[in-house]
Amino acid sequence: MKNSPRLFALAGLVAALSVGLPGGYLRAQDASGDGLGLLTYLEPYRSIEMSPAEGGIIAEILVKEGDRVLKDQVLLKLDHDVIAARLSVATAQADNMGDILAAESEYKLEKDRYDKLAGLAKRDVSSDYEVQRALGTMKASEGRLTAALELKRIYQLQVDQARAELDRRFLKSPIDGVVVEIVKDVAEPVNPVESTRDEFLVRVVQIDRLIAEVHVPGVYASRVTEGSELQLKVETAPGARPQVVVGKVEFVSPVIDSASNTVRIKVVVDNAAGTIRAGSPAQLILPGTPLAGPGEVDTAAQAAPATRNQ
Repeated sequence: MKNSPRLFALAGLVAALSVGLPGGYLRAQDASGDGLGLLTYLEPYRSIEMSPAEGGIIAEILVKEGDRVLKDQVLLKLDHDVIAARLSVATAQADNMGDILAAESEYKLEKDRYDKLAGLAKRDVSSDYEVQRALGTMKASEGRLTAALELKRIYQLQVDQARAELDRRFLKSPIDGVVVEIVKDVAEPVNPVESTRDEFLVRVVQIDRLIAEVHVPGVYASRVTEGSELQLKVETAPGARPQVVVGKVEFVSPVIDSASNTVRIKVVVDNAAGTIRAGSPAQLILPGTPLAGPGEVDTAAQAAPATRNQ
Protein backbone atom coordinates (compact mmCIF):
# COMPACT_ATOMS: atom_id res chain seq x y z
CA MET A 1 0.00 0.00 0.00
CA LYS A 2 1.12 3.53 -0.71
CA ASN A 3 0.94 6.31 1.84
CA SER A 4 -1.30 8.43 -0.41
CA PRO A 5 -3.38 10.01 2.42
CA ARG A 6 -0.25 11.62 3.84
CA LEU A 7 0.84 12.87 0.43
CA PHE A 8 -2.58 14.28 -0.32
CA ALA A 9 -2.83 15.94 3.08
CA LEU A 10 0.55 17.58 2.59
CA ALA A 11 -0.51 18.64 -0.89
CA GLY A 12 -3.54 20.29 0.68
CA LEU A 13 -1.37 22.16 3.13
CA VAL A 14 0.88 23.37 0.32
CA ALA A 15 -2.19 24.54 -1.58
CA ALA A 16 -3.36 26.47 1.43
CA LEU A 17 0.01 28.11 1.88
CA SER A 18 0.16 28.98 -1.80
CA VAL A 19 -2.85 31.29 -1.41
CA GLY A 20 -1.40 33.02 1.61
CA LEU A 21 -3.44 31.37 4.38
CA PRO A 22 -1.73 31.42 7.80
CA GLY A 23 -0.52 28.19 9.31
CA GLY A 24 -1.42 26.03 6.31
CA TYR A 25 -5.14 25.74 7.06
CA LEU A 26 -8.42 27.36 6.04
CA ARG A 27 -11.02 29.15 8.06
CA ALA A 28 -14.44 27.57 7.56
CA GLN A 29 -17.70 27.47 9.48
CA ASP A 30 -19.40 24.39 10.83
CA ALA A 31 -23.07 24.13 11.82
CA SER A 32 -22.46 26.03 15.07
CA GLY A 33 -20.94 28.96 13.23
CA ASP A 34 -17.31 28.39 14.08
CA GLY A 35 -14.57 25.97 13.36
CA LEU A 36 -11.16 25.49 11.84
CA GLY A 37 -11.22 23.90 8.38
CA LEU A 38 -8.29 21.68 7.48
CA LEU A 39 -7.68 20.63 3.90
CA THR A 40 -7.59 16.86 3.27
CA TYR A 41 -8.75 14.11 0.91
CA LEU A 42 -11.02 11.14 1.57
CA GLU A 43 -8.99 8.16 0.42
CA PRO A 44 -9.96 4.45 0.33
CA TYR A 45 -9.74 2.93 3.78
CA ARG A 46 -7.41 0.31 2.39
CA SER A 47 -5.54 0.24 -0.91
CA ILE A 48 -3.70 -3.01 -1.53
CA GLU A 49 -1.29 -3.60 -4.40
CA MET A 50 -0.69 -7.27 -5.05
CA SER A 51 1.67 -9.51 -6.98
CA PRO A 52 1.66 -13.34 -7.02
CA ALA A 53 3.77 -15.25 -4.55
CA GLU A 54 5.39 -17.10 -7.47
CA GLY A 55 6.41 -16.22 -10.99
CA GLY A 56 4.78 -17.51 -14.14
CA ILE A 57 2.59 -16.71 -17.11
CA ILE A 58 -0.89 -15.24 -16.64
CA ALA A 59 -3.32 -17.94 -17.79
CA GLU A 60 -6.63 -16.28 -16.95
CA ILE A 61 -7.91 -12.97 -15.56
CA LEU A 62 -11.26 -13.44 -13.87
CA VAL A 63 -12.11 -9.80 -13.10
CA LYS A 64 -11.92 -6.43 -14.78
CA GLU A 65 -11.27 -2.95 -13.49
CA GLY A 66 -14.31 -1.65 -11.61
CA ASP A 67 -15.52 -5.07 -10.46
CA ARG A 68 -16.52 -5.48 -6.83
CA VAL A 69 -14.83 -8.49 -5.26
CA LEU A 70 -15.09 -10.43 -2.02
CA LYS A 71 -12.33 -11.49 0.32
CA ASP A 72 -10.52 -14.62 -0.97
CA GLN A 73 -12.12 -14.30 -4.42
CA VAL A 74 -9.73 -15.41 -7.17
CA LEU A 75 -8.71 -12.47 -9.33
CA LEU A 76 -6.40 -14.22 -11.78
CA LYS A 77 -4.63 -17.51 -12.36
CA LEU A 78 -1.07 -18.24 -13.41
CA ASP A 79 -0.21 -21.27 -15.55
CA HIS A 80 -0.64 -24.34 -13.35
CA ASP A 81 -0.97 -27.39 -15.63
CA VAL A 82 2.15 -29.13 -14.30
CA ILE A 83 1.16 -28.67 -10.66
CA ALA A 84 -2.41 -29.78 -11.37
CA ALA A 85 -1.10 -32.99 -13.00
CA ARG A 86 1.18 -33.65 -10.03
CA LEU A 87 -1.76 -33.12 -7.71
CA SER A 88 -3.82 -35.67 -9.65
CA VAL A 89 -1.05 -38.27 -9.37
CA ALA A 90 -0.56 -37.64 -5.64
CA THR A 91 -4.31 -37.81 -5.04
CA ALA A 92 -4.57 -41.13 -6.87
CA GLN A 93 -1.69 -42.55 -4.81
CA ALA A 94 -3.19 -41.27 -1.56
CA ASP A 95 -6.59 -42.76 -2.42
CA ASN A 96 -5.11 -46.16 -3.31
CA MET A 97 -6.09 -48.53 -0.50
CA GLY A 98 -4.91 -51.76 -2.15
CA ASP A 99 -1.60 -52.13 -0.31
CA ILE A 100 -3.18 -51.24 3.02
CA LEU A 101 -6.05 -53.71 2.62
CA ALA A 102 -3.64 -56.48 1.61
CA ALA A 103 -1.37 -55.73 4.57
CA GLU A 104 -4.34 -55.66 6.95
CA SER A 105 -5.58 -59.02 5.72
CA GLU A 106 -2.14 -60.58 6.05
CA TYR A 107 -1.70 -59.16 9.55
CA LYS A 108 -5.08 -60.46 10.72
CA LEU A 109 -4.31 -63.92 9.32
CA GLU A 110 -0.91 -64.11 11.00
CA LYS A 111 -2.28 -62.76 14.27
CA ASP A 112 -5.03 -65.38 14.36
CA ARG A 113 -2.44 -68.09 13.65
CA TYR A 114 -0.19 -66.83 16.44
CA ASP A 115 -3.08 -66.59 18.94
CA LYS A 116 -4.09 -70.17 18.21
CA LEU A 117 -0.55 -71.52 18.57
CA ALA A 118 -0.04 -69.54 21.79
CA GLY A 119 -3.24 -71.06 23.18
CA LEU A 120 -2.13 -74.55 22.24
CA ALA A 121 1.28 -73.94 23.83
CA LYS A 122 -0.39 -73.32 27.18
CA ARG A 123 -1.81 -76.86 26.93
CA ASP A 124 1.53 -78.27 25.77
CA VAL A 125 0.05 -79.10 22.35
CA SER A 126 2.44 -76.91 20.29
CA SER A 127 6.14 -76.24 20.72
CA ASP A 128 7.75 -72.96 21.73
CA TYR A 129 9.58 -72.92 18.40
CA GLU A 130 6.29 -72.86 16.46
CA VAL A 131 4.91 -70.12 18.70
CA GLN A 132 8.02 -67.93 18.31
CA ARG A 133 8.06 -68.48 14.56
CA ALA A 134 4.37 -67.47 14.34
CA LEU A 135 5.11 -64.42 16.48
CA GLY A 136 7.92 -63.34 14.16
CA THR A 137 5.73 -63.77 11.08
CA MET A 138 2.95 -61.74 12.73
CA LYS A 139 5.36 -58.92 13.63
CA ALA A 140 6.69 -58.82 10.06
CA SER A 141 3.15 -58.54 8.68
CA GLU A 142 2.40 -55.83 11.22
CA GLY A 143 5.47 -53.93 10.02
CA ARG A 144 4.28 -54.17 6.40
CA LEU A 145 0.90 -52.77 7.46
CA THR A 146 2.59 -49.89 9.30
CA ALA A 147 4.75 -49.16 6.24
CA ALA A 148 1.66 -49.12 4.00
CA LEU A 149 -0.10 -46.69 6.33
CA GLU A 150 2.99 -44.48 6.51
CA LEU A 151 3.30 -44.47 2.73
CA LYS A 152 -0.34 -43.38 2.46
CA ARG A 153 0.40 -40.55 4.92
CA ILE A 154 3.34 -39.45 2.76
CA TYR A 155 1.15 -39.47 -0.34
CA GLN A 156 -1.39 -37.34 1.52
CA LEU A 157 1.35 -34.87 2.46
CA GLN A 158 2.31 -34.71 -1.21
CA VAL A 159 -1.32 -33.94 -2.01
CA ASP A 160 -1.34 -31.14 0.56
CA GLN A 161 1.93 -29.77 -0.82
CA ALA A 162 0.66 -29.80 -4.40
CA ARG A 163 -2.57 -28.11 -3.36
CA ALA A 164 -0.63 -25.41 -1.52
CA GLU A 165 1.56 -24.83 -4.59
CA LEU A 166 -1.52 -24.73 -6.79
CA ASP A 167 -3.17 -22.23 -4.47
CA ARG A 168 -0.14 -19.95 -4.78
CA ARG A 169 -0.78 -19.80 -8.53
CA PHE A 170 -4.10 -18.06 -7.84
CA LEU A 171 -4.06 -14.39 -6.87
CA LYS A 172 -6.88 -13.76 -4.39
CA SER A 173 -8.33 -10.56 -2.99
CA PRO A 174 -7.41 -10.06 0.70
CA ILE A 175 -10.42 -7.78 1.27
CA ASP A 176 -13.93 -6.97 0.15
CA GLY A 177 -13.41 -4.12 -2.27
CA VAL A 178 -13.18 -2.86 -5.84
CA VAL A 179 -10.56 -3.68 -8.47
CA VAL A 180 -9.21 -0.34 -9.66
CA GLU A 181 -6.13 -1.36 -11.61
CA ILE A 182 -4.80 -4.38 -13.53
CA VAL A 183 -1.43 -3.70 -15.10
CA LYS A 184 -0.89 -6.85 -17.22
CA ASP A 185 -2.87 -9.10 -19.55
CA VAL A 186 -3.24 -12.78 -20.33
CA ALA A 187 -0.06 -14.54 -21.57
CA GLU A 188 2.23 -11.93 -20.00
CA PRO A 189 4.92 -13.06 -17.53
CA VAL A 190 4.92 -11.87 -13.93
CA ASN A 191 7.58 -11.89 -11.24
CA PRO A 192 6.90 -13.59 -7.90
CA VAL A 193 7.46 -10.46 -5.81
CA GLU A 194 8.11 -7.27 -7.69
CA SER A 195 11.36 -5.50 -6.91
CA THR A 196 9.84 -2.22 -5.74
CA ARG A 197 6.63 -1.12 -4.12
CA ASP A 198 5.74 0.84 -7.25
CA GLU A 199 5.45 -2.39 -9.25
CA PHE A 200 2.36 -4.55 -8.77
CA LEU A 201 -0.12 -6.61 -10.76
CA VAL A 202 -3.54 -5.79 -9.29
CA ARG A 203 -4.77 -3.06 -6.96
CA VAL A 204 -7.89 -3.51 -4.86
CA VAL A 205 -9.35 -0.74 -2.69
CA GLN A 206 -11.86 -0.73 0.14
CA ILE A 207 -14.28 2.16 -0.34
CA ASP A 208 -17.20 1.25 1.93
CA ARG A 209 -15.18 3.27 4.41
CA LEU A 210 -13.00 6.25 3.59
CA ILE A 211 -10.14 7.67 5.59
CA ALA A 212 -8.75 11.17 5.84
CA GLU A 213 -5.28 11.80 7.16
CA VAL A 214 -4.97 15.32 8.53
CA HIS A 215 -2.20 17.27 10.22
CA VAL A 216 -3.82 19.29 13.01
CA PRO A 217 -2.01 22.34 14.41
CA GLY A 218 -0.45 21.37 17.72
CA VAL A 219 -2.40 23.95 19.72
CA TYR A 220 -5.69 22.30 18.67
CA ALA A 221 -4.60 18.67 19.00
CA SER A 222 -5.85 18.37 22.59
CA ARG A 223 -9.42 18.90 21.30
CA VAL A 224 -9.25 15.71 19.22
CA THR A 225 -9.48 12.28 20.84
CA GLU A 226 -9.75 8.78 19.44
CA GLY A 227 -13.38 7.77 19.03
CA SER A 228 -14.68 11.34 18.83
CA GLU A 229 -16.77 12.50 15.87
CA LEU A 230 -15.88 15.39 13.58
CA GLN A 231 -17.59 17.02 10.64
CA LEU A 232 -16.16 17.03 7.15
CA LYS A 233 -17.31 19.15 4.22
CA VAL A 234 -16.88 17.14 1.04
CA GLU A 235 -16.69 18.76 -2.39
CA THR A 236 -18.94 16.70 -4.65
CA ALA A 237 -19.01 18.89 -7.78
CA PRO A 238 -17.66 22.29 -8.89
CA GLY A 239 -19.93 25.05 -7.59
CA ALA A 240 -22.17 22.59 -5.70
CA ARG A 241 -22.93 22.91 -2.03
CA PRO A 242 -20.48 20.78 -0.02
CA GLN A 243 -21.82 17.57 1.46
CA VAL A 244 -21.44 17.50 5.24
CA VAL A 245 -20.58 14.09 6.68
CA VAL A 246 -19.54 12.85 10.10
CA GLY A 247 -16.31 10.94 10.60
CA LYS A 248 -14.91 9.11 13.61
CA VAL A 249 -11.35 9.71 14.79
CA GLU A 250 -9.48 6.40 14.51
CA PHE A 251 -5.98 7.54 15.39
CA VAL A 252 -4.29 10.50 17.04
CA SER A 253 -0.51 10.51 16.92
CA PRO A 254 1.12 10.87 20.33
CA VAL A 255 3.96 12.81 18.70
CA ILE A 256 4.01 16.41 17.48
CA ASP A 257 5.91 16.92 14.23
CA SER A 258 8.57 19.40 15.25
CA ALA A 259 9.05 20.71 11.72
CA SER A 260 5.41 21.70 11.19
CA ASN A 261 4.13 21.81 14.77
CA THR A 262 1.25 19.51 13.77
CA VAL A 263 -0.25 16.25 15.02
CA ARG A 264 -1.28 13.59 12.53
CA ILE A 265 -4.79 12.19 12.92
CA LYS A 266 -6.89 9.73 10.92
CA VAL A 267 -10.65 10.15 10.52
CA VAL A 268 -12.84 7.37 9.11
CA VAL A 269 -16.09 8.09 7.24
CA ASP A 270 -18.76 5.48 6.57
CA ASN A 271 -19.36 5.19 2.82
CA ALA A 272 -21.43 2.02 2.65
CA ALA A 273 -23.97 3.80 0.46
CA GLY A 274 -21.21 4.79 -1.98
CA THR A 275 -22.27 8.44 -2.11
CA ILE A 276 -18.72 9.77 -1.81
CA ARG A 277 -16.12 9.12 -4.48
CA ALA A 278 -12.77 8.07 -3.06
CA GLY A 279 -10.17 10.79 -3.44
CA SER A 280 -12.67 13.64 -3.01
CA PRO A 281 -11.24 16.81 -1.44
CA ALA A 282 -12.71 17.78 1.89
CA GLN A 283 -12.35 20.10 4.85
CA LEU A 284 -12.16 18.64 8.33
CA ILE A 285 -13.86 20.98 10.79
CA LEU A 286 -12.36 21.31 14.26
CA PRO A 287 -15.21 22.66 16.41
CA GLY A 288 -14.87 25.32 19.09
CA THR A 289 -12.30 27.49 17.31
CA PRO A 290 -13.74 31.00 16.87
CA LEU A 291 -13.36 32.56 13.45
CA ALA A 292 -11.00 35.48 13.06
CA GLY A 293 -12.79 38.55 11.74
CA PRO A 294 -11.54 40.73 8.86
CA GLY A 295 -8.06 41.94 9.65
CA GLU A 296 -7.90 40.01 12.91
CA VAL A 297 -4.90 37.86 13.75
CA ASP A 298 -5.28 34.28 14.91
CA THR A 299 -3.45 34.43 18.22
CA ALA A 300 -3.58 30.67 18.58
CA ALA A 301 -1.82 30.23 15.26
CA GLN A 302 0.75 32.83 16.27
CA ALA A 303 1.37 30.91 19.48
CA ALA A 304 2.02 27.66 17.62
CA PRO A 305 5.74 28.25 16.94
CA ALA A 306 6.29 29.41 20.50
CA THR A 307 4.53 26.33 21.82
CA ARG A 308 6.80 24.13 19.68
CA ASN A 309 9.95 25.77 21.00
CA GLN A 310 9.01 25.39 24.63
